[in-house]
Amino acid sequence: MGTERKVFMSESGGPDLPDSRIDVENRAGVWVLSLHGEHDLATEPSLREQLHHVRVARGPIVVDLSPTTFVDSTIIGALLECATDLEPSEPGVFAVAPPGSAARRLADLVRLGDALPVHDDLAAAIDMARMSGGGEAS
Repeated sequence: MGTERKVFMSESGGPDLPDSRIDVENRAGVWVLSLHGEHDLATEPSLREQLHHVRVARGPIVVDLSPTTFVDSTIIGALLECATDLEPSEPGVFAVAPPGSAARRLADLVRLGDALPVHDDLAAAIDMARMSGGGEAS
């Protein structure tokens, strides 16, 4: 059974933006970070902090950008840094950005898919994360 916690920006010292949050959940060994609302320079430190926490906890990481209403390049930069800083023994980082979304357009523009897998939906990303050697089979 997975665990879930909601992280509001004020918990990490950033601004308290009620429409911007990061939900962190463990789904059978796969860490899912769902970004809700607007994410930019103001929320990037919180994302980096949560990425650090789940890396320490081990397991593949899926960052779901589906619930976002705005994402800027600082968020993409945090994902890129996390993916490129992984040790060979660490499970991978995966992103979810639905086709046609602003997050997908930005991901395509900066070629995020060259550094980490970008999936159309959350279920596909979780399945791929599990198959990559992390998490429990469903």
